[in-house]
Order: sequence, then C-alpha cells, then structure tokens
Amino acid sequence: MFAHMTSFDRSDEAKSRKASLFLISTGTLSTAHLPFWLNWLFANRPNYSVTVGLTETAKQFVSTTAVTALTGTPTVANTWSTANGLEPVHTRIANDHDGIIVYPASVNFLSSLAAGSGAGPFTLGVLGARVPVIVCPSFPPDVADNQIIRDVLARISSVPNYLLVRGQKSVSRSVDRDAHVAAPLWDAISAFESALSDANEADIDADQTTA
Repeated sequence: MFAHMTSFDRSDEAKSRKASLFLISTGTLSTAHLPFWLNWLFANRPNYSVTVGLTETAKQFVSTTAVTALTGTPTVANTWSTANGLEPVHTRIANDHDGIIVYPASVNFLSSLAAGSGAGPFTLGVLGARVPVIVCPSFPPDVADNQIIRDVLARISSVPNYLLVRGQKSVSRSVDRDAHVAAPLWDAISAFESALSDANEADIDADQTTA
C-alpha cells in the first residue's frame, strides 16, 4: 500500500535538479511545521519551484504570508473564486506542475479524494493529474487502524500515479497515545523524484518501441 522508500539523494547532481511542485497542505497539527520544511526544501533543492495550496483549516496552523514569503509564489486557496473572478484552478494544479505533494494529508482530504469528490479545486486537481501525486497522511491516535481508513488508503494507492508515504509515530499532544504524523518531507521528495525518474524511463522505452 505504501511506497517503497529510497534514501534522499544529497549529491551535487541532485541538488541542481529543477522541478515544479504544487504542494497542498491541509489542516493538521503537522502543518505548523510547514515553514521549517519549506526552508529545508529550498536549501536542498534550490532550483525547485514550489506553489503551495492551503485549505481553510490549514490556515489555522500556518499563515499565507509566511508561506508566500518562503516560496516566492502566491499561495493558492481551495476555491475557484480569485481576485480575477472565477478561474480554472483545478486544471492549473493538474497540468502546470511536474508533481503534486499533499503534505500533510488530513483524514478529511484523504476521504474526499478516495470518494472522488470534486467539491474543491484541490481534490479535483489531484483527480485530474497525470503527474506523480505524493500523499503523506497524518492521523490522530487510533485512526490509522480503523478499517474505513485502511479502505480509503487502499483505494488511493490503487491509482497508478499516486504514491502513499508512510508516516511516523509520535506521541499525541492531546492524549497519551501514539499518533501517526506525516513523514519527513525528504521522504516525499524522494518518492517524487523516484516516480518522475520511472515515468521518464517509461517514456523513453515507449519512444524506442515506436521508433
């Protein structure tokens, strides 16, 4: 169900890589660490272009001002209504980037995605994406073991270009039990780069077959 993880590539060649990412952040306590992870990302992949989409609940944990300052690109809201009127936000998410990372992915987002909900541009964009989609769940205590959530994860992982990244255990801030928080962002970047490499190799093989 979860992606096979490779070590994060710290080579000079890897550091010089270029890619455009759309990073969706949803409403979990892990979201409060997003500025730290963005700083880490640009230190290790300075040529990456990152646009962040924040759900309304995510904005309770991190500010759009901070995220915009760190990425150098305007933060995207989960709505089709923009300063310029109605915009096709979902098609831009799906088509304008090399990959999509959902970090962290809340139970609400995961359930909506598994249900095929197009109620907002974030889920609709992910549903229409052909590029690698890296999903990093974050769960409160005991939720990850619920059969409903297992079914949700199984359905998401059945989509060929979707990759689930296993989280890590951490003591809950509200009760004395383990939660499953989002994995370190380097795991998500490793999964994205591995998926992108696989996709490029598949394209080359297809071109050679038809040549």
